[in-house]
Amino acid sequence: MIQFTHESGEAVIVAATNGFGVYLDNDSLVELAKGSASRRKRFVDSLQGKGTLLFSWANAVEVAGPQGRSADAVRSFLDSIGPHWVPLELSPWEVVRREEAGLTAETVVSKTFMEAFFKDRSHDLSEGSAADPFFRLGVVVDWVQEHRDEIRTRADQIDDEFRKLLEALRANFEIDATSMDRLLPPCQFDGRYPATFVLRHLQRLLISEAKAYQFKSHDGLDLCHATLAAAYGSLITLDSQWKRRVRALPESEKLARTYYRPEIDKLVAMMEALASRRDA
Repeated sequence: MIQFTHESGEAVIVAATNGFGVYLDNDSLVELAKGSASRRKRFVDSLQGKGTLLFSWANAVEVAGPQGRSADAVRSFLDSIGPHWVPLELSPWEVVRREEAGLTAETVVSKTFMEAFFKDRSHDLSEGSAADPFFRLGVVVDWVQEHRDEIRTRADQIDDEFRKLLEALRANFEIDATSMDRLLPPCQFDGRYPATFVLRHLQRLLISEAKAYQFKSHDGLDLCHATLAAAYGSLITLDSQWKRRVRALPESEKLARTYYRPEIDKLVAMMEALASRRDA
């Protein structure tokens, strides 16, 4: 949840996850926005009860894609969430660094996203402002349209860097099958370092199955959001291929419960179950 607090007389924006974390890939986000109104209300009610939406740069890049009524539907859906969201860091390597440094309170929140987005929104900021109008997520649709080229360039750069890294690791593996255990040794799950665990094992999986599934455009970005969603989310949606990969990881029962777009009804039902628990 995003909210204002005050430090030394200054208004400060703070973002932190509360309750269960929900991550939506863009297919699921659009499906919820344009689909059943009753299901959408159930999703929002459950999220506002005891949850937080994890909204990433990857979401931001794609959310500006729909036009006309689709854009209106997405904007309205995002607005209905109110301040019950946090901007998710894009780079899992940055989150791994934060985990190593013990920065647990802010580990998964994207400071870059917050600074860029709220700098443009700062003209609305005043001490007496209500939280919902300032923090409504629907303005991202318009904001990203204005900064789409800049954001897309950054996303493409990260995607390209990560794919090249995976390709290099795969090349080493083909020359020497023991190289993966030296460069990316398996590790046990530790709740203090969930992104470290997921990133390590997703890379191992991608490298080992590279002959069957060749690296392609956007695989780097997909790796980024799948890693952080699985590590820090409670209920998440990914496409079917990444859902399979997350579920194939060791100790996957300790990671987020993973769905894909045709299973949105199951995700919403689980959200309602979590929101109704007294100890949630």
